[in-house]
Amino acid sequence: MLRTFLCVYRCGGVARAAGLLGLSQPAVSRHLKTLEGVMSRTLFQRLGRGVAPTQAGHLLAIQIAEHLDALEDAVTALTPADTASPVLLGAPSDLLSVYVLPRLAPLLSQGVDVHCRIGLCPELAQVLLNDELDLVVVTKIEQAPTRQLHLRHICDEEFILVGRAGEEPYSPKNDGRRFIGYSPAMPMARRYFRTCWGIEPPSPALTVADLRTVVAAVAAGAGLSVVPRYLAQGALDAGRLSVLHTPDTTVSNSIYLAARRGRQHLPQIRAVFELLCPAA
Repeated sequence: MLRTFLCVYRCGGVARAAGLLGLSQPAVSRHLKTLEGVMSRTLFQRLGRGVAPTQAGHLLAIQIAEHLDALEDAVTALTPADTASPVLLGAPSDLLSVYVLPRLAPLLSQGVDVHCRIGLCPELAQVLLNDELDLVVVTKIEQAPTRQLHLRHICDEEFILVGRAGEEPYSPKNDGRRFIGYSPAMPMARRYFRTCWGIEPPSPALTVADLRTVVAAVAAGAGLSVVPRYLAQGALDAGRLSVLHTPDTTVSNSIYLAARRGRQHLPQIRAVFELLCPAA
């Protein structure tokens, strides 16, 4: 019953907890009702979608979480290594190649299989919530549904406004040069323009869902773009790109690794968190 309670507490819903625990929804509801009867306390308030813990529910979770997690860790330690489940991981292609995969080599050397899916953050977050992936890389600017996710910080990325080498500095006033984005919503450019000038960016003339290709298109003279510095630095150093604006305050964005709440303690998922978020 306590394990069922904690799973419902962490994922915020009876149906989702039932899926994670391999139980029917009526069975999960019975566990909760029995536990509430034993404690003579209401542990959850039923909402239109999902449940919210009461004060008694919060207190119980604080008291038992560490102990139940320790017991699960002890069982995991006794499980043969060759029974490890594969990891299903989603990320934007640039982050996957530049940051994620180079840090997962130790996991692969331990015999754990990793299967990757490439996509944009909003799509990947929804796929994660549908239980089609174990982990995804998401960004704050994509407004991920954090209530349902366990998030840990990976790194911060700095946004810069770039053009082909030799381009004139950019100012939004009377500057008609076209922009390139990785999606029509232009979230990076939107963050940059709102921070620097308090306005929306121009609509993109070209979109491509791969930031490395965006950088290549800018270097070829197809337009301007706002991109993470780590992806543009090589082209800047080689003289193919120029930074066209220097903001008063650095414009940056936080990147997170996310799992469904209640699943972050599974051994293969915890191992990925430890490799990608070592400072957390």
